[in-house]
Amino acid sequence: MLTQYLQTNRHLLQLIKLRYGFILLQLLAILLSQHWFDIELPYHSLKAVVAVELTVNMLLYFCYRGNRNAHPAEYLLQVLLDILFLTLLLYFAGGATNPFVSLLLLPVAIAAVTLSRRLLLLVSLAALTAYTALLLSINPHQLHNMDMQQHFIGMWVNFVLSALVVVLVVASLARAMQRQERFFSQQREEQLRQEQLVALGTTAAQFAHHMATPLSTATLLTEELQEDLADHPPVLQQLQQQLQHCSRHLQDFRAIAEEVKLNRKRDIPVTLLFKQLQDEVQLNFADIQPQYQLAEQNNLAVRADTTLLPALLNLIQNAAQASRRNHQQSIQLRSQVNGQQLTLQIRDYGRGLPPQNLLALGASLVESEQGLGMGVLLSHATLERLGAQLKLYNHKEGGAVAEVSIGLVAVQ
Repeated sequence: MLTQYLQTNRHLLQLIKLRYGFILLQLLAILLSQHWFDIELPYHSLKAVVAVELTVNMLLYFCYRGNRNAHPAEYLLQVLLDILFLTLLLYFAGGATNPFVSLLLLPVAIAAVTLSRRLLLLVSLAALTAYTALLLSINPHQLHNMDMQQHFIGMWVNFVLSALVVVLVVASLARAMQRQERFFSQQREEQLRQEQLVALGTTAAQFAHHMATPLSTATLLTEELQEDLADHPPVLQQLQQQLQHCSRHLQDFRAIAEEVKLNRKRDIPVTLLFKQLQDEVQLNFADIQPQYQLAEQNNLAVRADTTLLPALLNLIQNAAQASRRNHQQSIQLRSQVNGQQLTLQIRDYGRGLPPQNLLALGASLVESEQGLGMGVLLSHATLERLGAQLKLYNHKEGGAVAEVSIGLVAVQ
């Protein structure tokens, strides 16, 4: 949203700069009419309107010359100011009889490209009202004397039809171009994210391949030490347990890679998923005191593959690390079922997430004091592939919450 406001601010500044040229043309037309064509007009009033317009434009320029956030209503104000000053100039220069009255379509065209449909209709109504007021301001006797009443009414009808064309055609084309631009922007962001994920996946596969041989060698050496030492110390047992733990993770990684390659999914009962989460938390985060509020769902399952559990564990690991950094030893896991939707909330008791990182986390790598957000990025990509959604937000009582929503299926 901030980027959109800054872009609107740049567009406003561009419009203000263009208005300087338009004011110069207005002043030039007034001077030519006064000194070259010798047309009788209230030049003092015309010059006063141009002076006020120039003063207002200078104030607006100084107001928007920096990166100031701008609301669409401020853009509406700019367009309405153009209609107001142009209407005043036309009023003192012949009203609807002035051939430049069709310039009232210019603000409508600008609004068609930049404003929403609701605000565009408001601008069109303002321009039509201004034209109608200029038409009604003509002296009726003057109309009858010149027999020009039908001509000016025809010009008014032509203006209405032209405004309708701008509103319907130009606005539709502008909206289509904006949607296409947003689509291409999203495609570029998605391509960049996929390239990052492919690079991470390739690196992880290479790392796992290189780790297999040293891990096997370390396991063999540990077994030989246990055979050589009849009364082997407890440290060897702990070392063997850790090596077995690493070997199991490596085998799980190979199984997950094969399952993802074949796009093989299965129904995972919710009860089994929660039990696996609790077992993994107890095994990997022994110093953390988890608070479980997991609803029992014996007849429901999630349609996913084996990558779901590691994705959730990444989020739990981030929560545990955030709590530790804040000298806390607790995390909270809550679940609720709404219809065919399972929502799992993982809350930490840390310092919370910086506001500037909330939108970027999970969509790209974000550098911070704790790392690059790689775990959240991988979890987000995995959950998105499984049809789930991930939301990150700060809890009102402190800490951050990772909320995962995934569809449910009934099991027999």
